Amino acid sequence: MRILAVYYFIWYCAVSVLIPYTSLYFSEQGYTSTKVGLILSLWAMVSVVAQPVMGIINDRIGNPRTIMILCAVVSPLLGMGFQWTNGIAAVLVLSVFFAWFQSSGGPIGDAIAVEIASQRGFSFGSVRLWGALSYAIGTFVTGILYEKYGYHNIFNYYLVFSLLICVVIVFLPSAKLKRSRAPLFGQIGEVMRNRPYIVFVVTSMLMMMSANMNMTFLPLYFKEMNFDKTWIGSAFAIAALIEVPMFWVAVKLSKRMGRYQLLCLASVIYGLQYFMMFAFESVSMTLALQLMNGVAFAFIAGTSVEVVQSLSSEGTKATQQTLYTAISWGLGGIIGSALGGVIVDGLGAHYLYLILCGLCTISAVLFFAFRRHQRQAGPAAA
Repeated sequence: MRILAVYYFIWYCAVSVLIPYTSLYFSEQGYTSTKVGLILSLWAMVSVVAQPVMGIINDRIGNPRTIMILCAVVSPLLGMGFQWTNGIAAVLVLSVFFAWFQSSGGPIGDAIAVEIASQRGFSFGSVRLWGALSYAIGTFVTGILYEKYGYHNIFNYYLVFSLLICVVIVFLPSAKLKRSRAPLFGQIGEVMRNRPYIVFVVTSMLMMMSANMNMTFLPLYFKEMNFDKTWIGSAFAIAALIEVPMFWVAVKLSKRMGRYQLLCLASVIYGLQYFMMFAFESVSMTLALQLMNGVAFAFIAGTSVEVVQSLSSEGTKATQQTLYTAISWGLGGIIGSALGGVIVDGLGAHYLYLILCGLCTISAVLFFAFRRHQRQAGPAAA
């Protein structure tokens, strides 16, 4: 359990120095909000293909640590190339290769972690909360450093933490994952015939799309509202700090009220947060509302991985975890980043949050309706 906690701590340190600031990085390189949305939506588009492909490969070769190390080494090396790449066409080409490896390691790590947790009798949330803690620390520190020294070194910091991740991966315990012996198309067909899984993934996409748009365009919201940008890192840190105890709370609530009802509650919390960000133009209110963001995300991150695990068949667990991430975060990110960029350019970041409130309302209704499957599936889904 300790080595898994260390893995998540360092992994999310790497995420914290890069992902929250990519929109500002490219914006300061001179790209418009629409072009920033195009770049980030391409990252998401590539992940839709890369994550399930890497998951299929993992299920067939049964060596997840090798794939995780490969992703941890290659992605930061490719990311360094953005510092010497000029022009939108060159950036888009490099983005394809960078996003392939950057997006694939995390879901495979989750598949290993939830399997180890299941085999050794502890909850996935009890190790995932260390990632929330490191993300909080990382975003708070980097928010101050980047505002003072600029955003041009974000890929250098990402490289340092990625190399540390490689060291930790070597010491991860082995998970008894069953290798798929079905033909390739039979393996894919088995996943596609899992109707409860497919319905859950599609339902999750709307909520994840709104969360992705918020994470991507929150820095531009600060810029449009003329808020002090040194508070951007604090905003992410506040959300991440509350996640730490909320992962523990999510474990208790999912057992008491059910996993799908907990996801419905998370959608409602997100929707209220976004509506209040639309209604109140205050940096202090915006910072306070990040507590709601952290609560909702903790409910989602721990619960959804366990739901996917419960709906997955033997020999396809990594495939189904990566496919879930690809569709919910990836496809949701494609639509969210591209549409969000257009909305910000056309209506402004302020009105983006009213639209996000609507998306969360729809996802809450769908999760509430989906609880029928929870009753039919019995304790495994509950």
